[in-house]
Amino acid sequence: MTEDPENADCNTGDSPADAAIARCCSAPEGKTFRGQTTMSACRSLHRAIIAVTLTILSSSNLTGQDQLLYVSSAPAWLQPVSNSARVVMTPAEETADQTSEWDFRPLDPDLSAGYADDRSCGSEVCPPPLQKFRNGMLQGVTVVGGYLHDDGPESIAMSSMDLSATLAFPMGSFDNLLMVTPFFRADYLTASPTLDLPDELYETGARFFWKKKIDERFGILGIVTPAVRTDFNNSEDALRIFGLGLLTWQMRPGTLMVSGGLVHTGRDDFPILPAAGLLWTPDNNWKFDLQFPSPRISCRLSRDGDCSETWGYLSGVFGGNTWSVQTASRGDTQLTLRDYRLMVGLEHVQTENRSIFTEFGLVFGRSIEFDDVAVPAELSNTWTIRGGICF
Repeated sequence: MTEDPENADCNTGDSPADAAIARCCSAPEGKTFRGQTTMSACRSLHRAIIAVTLTILSSSNLTGQDQLLYVSSAPAWLQPVSNSARVVMTPAEETADQTSEWDFRPLDPDLSAGYADDRSCGSEVCPPPLQKFRNGMLQGVTVVGGYLHDDGPESIAMSSMDLSATLAFPMGSFDNLLMVTPFFRADYLTASPTLDLPDELYETGARFFWKKKIDERFGILGIVTPAVRTDFNNSEDALRIFGLGLLTWQMRPGTLMVSGGLVHTGRDDFPILPAAGLLWTPDNNWKFDLQFPSPRISCRLSRDGDCSETWGYLSGVFGGNTWSVQTASRGDTQLTLRDYRLMVGLEHVQTENRSIFTEFGLVFGRSIEFDDVAVPAELSNTWTIRGGICF
């Protein structure tokens, strides 16, 4: 049969099903069937037949190459995709960013910023979601750097560098997934001598992320991060545990998720915090991640087919941490730095968990504590800039 590029759904072969479709396509366009024009009904029939064919083939003994040859005449949007492209789970976001700028968002895999799943495209053909995971255990290496400016009379300027790698371990299926992220972070301080702070702070450990789907609406996830936080001059109480436990409920699957749980921060000022909120995706270009204590609003700015997406975002961050340090005036002690941040950023996401981001923000509410005793220092509001790449 001669192909008609304008009616690709009507281009068929010589099977009985193809003959039925050809008769459908040759019918006058003005007629309707259950509210559809003849051409619309034809396309629906063609899609249904190919979908059934793909289902049968997936349970058959044909090799992958034979299956591909069998359905090679199908429209491009019905061609088989690799199993990795069907994975709907994503690793925990910003895995290297767990020391001074924590991210408590519940990381729902279907609605996380980047890798949008264009479920509702109206009458247009939906582009496939970006392929999220790579084939294999290693899911990527992340490098993040940052700088916090401060030139006041009592000041703490900081530069930081994070390095991490993410490994994925499906536990029977991708509905029961364990991810492990070993990481190392260094913070370099330039502080006023009167504050008596160490020049360097470090954190190294491993982050364990586990997510399990209970049913179509409920799920649980947990994050446990044992890590050593120290200046490497004091090891007393240097082992700290960060933990997050959440119960998630898909109130409107694909659109609205509600979550609640607890965060164990592993720091002295706020050891336990509630984690609660909602994740609302009104359409494919907006995500309102209204989770306490780290809300985030994301907007998709552009998309390049099934290759990449660019997102802009506005987020709130509860910054700071607790380290075991040694100072000249206090000896071995516990140092806690705290601040709050309002960040605006840009992230370019590619397939197979590759991305690059940059963000800029305001820092305020800064404080210093030694062994839970506040230091009377007037730290000024300031700004910070960060950037990173996952490859």
